[in-house]
Parts: sequence; structure tokens; C-alpha cells
Amino acid sequence: MAQRTLFISTVLMTSILALTACSDADNTPAKTASAAQSSPPTLQEKADLSPFAGFASARFGSDEAAVRAAWKGSLREARGISDTCRQLVQDPRPEKGFGTSFMLENGLFVRYDIDTRERKAPRGLQVGSSAQQIRSTYPGQFEEQPHKYVEGARTFIVKPFADNEARLVFETDANGLVTRWRIGMPPAVFYVEGCS
Repeated sequence: MAQRTLFISTVLMTSILALTACSDADNTPAKTASAAQSSPPTLQEKADLSPFAGFASARFGSDEAAVRAAWKGSLREARGISDTCRQLVQDPRPEKGFGTSFMLENGLFVRYDIDTRERKAPRGLQVGSSAQQIRSTYPGQFEEQPHKYVEGARTFIVKPFADNEARLVFETDANGLVTRWRIGMPPAVFYVEGCS
């Protein structure tokens, strides 16, 4: 019985080797794309693309009607607007701060600002997160600067993974805690005073 099993195994192995040797390697399509080119973006990269394109369904460059439709709530114009720059703020506003606001330049959506813990920035940071959390969450993707007006405070400018001009800007207080963040297109995203 053992000799028969050995005989069958030998015949099978010989057949497999013969078939492999007879295969036509010239007709096998060559693999030309590298793993980096052919593999889809990771989930994190996909998650980073959407917020850097706009707010919900309102993409940067869209009009006021698109912003209002994306917000799905009431928005009112902030005071101190100009003919070229306007800010829409949520209405009613939260007890502290403005909550969420949208900036329009020349009638087009260019930025949104958040100063409440109700919304999270890409990768989960929010108002109250620390400067150290920003550094560890976006390694190699940010530029850190002193805040323009608040001594000891910092500003972090984050560049997304995608080839996109939009930027995420975190502002911290002197204790290193995020007080607000915004996403938008240059140069509007860099205006510390908003439309003022």
C-alpha cells in the first residue's frame, strides 16, 4: 500500500513539473505597474480628500446657494463684510464663539472656520486638542509658526496628502490648546482676521 501511494505521488509531481515547464512564458502579460501606482489610496488618504475639497456637498469655488444647501440649517451674514469678502455664520450661534462660518470671496466659497468642539478636523482633532497632538497626527505635513497676535500661541498649517492647494490651519492659545481651525484655499485660508 505504501509503495502504491509513493508511486501515485511521484507520478503527480512529475506531471505538475512537466506542465509547468511546458507553459508558454512569452504569452504571459508582463506586470509593468509598480505597487505604488496600482494600489488604491489608503482609507486615511481617501478620508483626507473630502474635507480639503470643501464642506459636505459644497466644494471650494461653488456659490452661496451651494454653501447654504450643504449646511442644511440657518446661516446669517456676519457684520463687517465688504463687497468682495463675506462671511456666513450659523444661526443661532453657540453660547461661546461663532460655531461654524463660511467665507465667500467674490461670491465664491473659499474657506470654512470652526471654533466649537462639535466638529472634528480631518483625522479627528478638534477645538481643545493639543499642539502635540497636531504634531503627532500630521508628521511631516505641517508648518508651525508663532500666532500673529497672541504671544506664546501657535499656528499650524497642514498640507493634505492629495495634490490639492487647500490647507488646514489650526490656531492654539498660549497653553498649546486648539482654539479654532479652518480649511480653505490660499490666500483666504491664511487671513487671520477673516474678512476684516
